[in-house]
Amino acid sequence: MKEAIFVNIREFKAFFWSFVDGVGSQGSQLIITIMLARLLTPADFGVIGLISVVVYLSNVIGNGGLNNSLIRKAKVSADDFTSVFVFNITVGILLYAIIFFSSGFLAHFLKLPEAEVYLKIYALSIIFTSFEQIQRVTLTLDLNFRTQAKITLFSVIFSGVIALILAHSGFGVWALIIQTVVLSSVRCVIFWCVIRWKPTGHFKWPLLLEHLNFGYKLLLGNFVDVAYRYMFNLGIGKFYSVTDLGFYNQATKLTEVPSMTITSVVRRVNYPIISKLRHNDKCYFGNLINIASYIISVYLPVSLWLSFNSHDIILKLLGERWVGASLFLSILSLAFFVVPLSNLFGNILSVEGRTDLYLKIRLSVKLILGIMFVLIHSYGIHVVLYFIIFATVFEWFVNIVISHKYFKFPVFKYIKRIVLIMVPIIISSVLINYSININSIIGDLAVKLILSMIVPAGILFLLSKEKV
Repeated sequence: MKEAIFVNIREFKAFFWSFVDGVGSQGSQLIITIMLARLLTPADFGVIGLISVVVYLSNVIGNGGLNNSLIRKAKVSADDFTSVFVFNITVGILLYAIIFFSSGFLAHFLKLPEAEVYLKIYALSIIFTSFEQIQRVTLTLDLNFRTQAKITLFSVIFSGVIALILAHSGFGVWALIIQTVVLSSVRCVIFWCVIRWKPTGHFKWPLLLEHLNFGYKLLLGNFVDVAYRYMFNLGIGKFYSVTDLGFYNQATKLTEVPSMTITSVVRRVNYPIISKLRHNDKCYFGNLINIASYIISVYLPVSLWLSFNSHDIILKLLGERWVGASLFLSILSLAFFVVPLSNLFGNILSVEGRTDLYLKIRLSVKLILGIMFVLIHSYGIHVVLYFIIFATVFEWFVNIVISHKYFKFPVFKYIKRIVLIMVPIIISSVLINYSININSIIGDLAVKLILSMIVPAGILFLLSKEKV
C-alpha cells in the first residue's frame, strides 16, 4: 500500500511539474508574444511563419522516436545514451547544413530575398536542440519535470526580454529570430550545466539500430507532420498574403498555449506510466479514457470561450491592427481542441511498439488531407480555416478506429464518456457566453471564463471519485 501511495504521489508530482513547465513556458511565451505584437506588425509575424519550418524541425528532434525508445527500454546503458546522442547531433547538423545551403533557393521560392540570411541564423536552433535531448531523457526517466520546468521557464523569459529590447529598438523580424536562437541556446547550455552527463559510453551500431528500428518510424511520422503543418503556412503566405499568415500564426499561438501544454504533459508524463500498465488492459485503457476525460473537462470550456469571444480577446490583447485575426481565432480554437485527444492515441501505438502503424497512418492521413487542401485553397481563407477543423476531427476519428481494430480499444465506452462530459459543457458554455454582457470588456471576459469552468470543475470532482 505504501509503495502504491508513493508511486501515485510521484506521478502526481510529475504531472504537476510537467504542467507547470508547459503552462509556465507557453504562458510566458504567450505574454511575450502579445507584447511583441504591439511593437511589430502582422507582416513581421507572417515572415516568421514562412520560415517556421526551422522550428518545426527542431521539435521533430525534440519529440523524436529515439527519445521514446530510450524511455521505453527497461535497462538503458551508457552505450545507449552515447549512440542516440551521436545520432541526434548528426541529424541536427545535417538538417542545418541542408537549410543553410538551400536558403537561397527557399528565399527565391518565397519571393523574399531577405529570407536567405534569416534562415541561416534561425536554423541554428536546430543544432542547439539536438544537443540537449539526452539530458531531457535522463530527467524524464526519473520523472523529474521540476528541473525541466525551471530551465525552460528561465530560458523563455530571458530570450523574451532580449526580443522585447530588440523590437523596441526597431529590429523588426530580427527580434523574433534572435528570440528563438537565444531560447534554444540558453536552454541547451543550462541543461548541460545542471545535468552533468557526458558521453562516457561507446557508439555502437547494433544499439543505434535497435533504437532506430523502434524510433525511425516515429521520426519519419513527425517529419510528415512538419511538412503538413508547414504546408498551411506556405499555402496561406503564397496564396493569400503575408499579413493573413501573420493573423493565422498569431491565432495559432493563442490556441496552442492550452493545446500544446496538454499534449506535452500527456506525452511526457503519461507515456512512461502507461508503458507500465500495457499488460493490464483494464487499467491501461481506463487510464487513457480518464486522461481524455480530464483533457475535455479542462480544455473544451477554454476553447469555446476563445471561440465565442475571439474579437474582444484579440482587441484587448493585441490591439486594433490585429482585429483581422479574430475570425482565425474563433475557428482555430475549435480545431486545436481535438489535437490533444487525437495525439493521445499516438501513445498507444508507441507503447505497443507499432511505430510502423504510426507511420502508415501519418502518411496516408496527411496525404489525403494535403490533396484536399490543394483542391480547396482557391475557395478562400475562410474555407481553409473550416477545413482545418475537418482535418483535425478526421485524424482523431482515424486514430480511434485504428486503436479499436488493432488493440481492442473500448470505443463505445470512450464515446459514451466523452459525450456525457461534452454535452453539459457545451450547453453551459453557450448559455454563459451569450447571456452575459458586462460593459467592461475585461470584466466580461473574466466572468465568462470563470463561470464556464464551474461545470467542468464538478465533472473533474466526480472523475476524481471514480475508480478505474
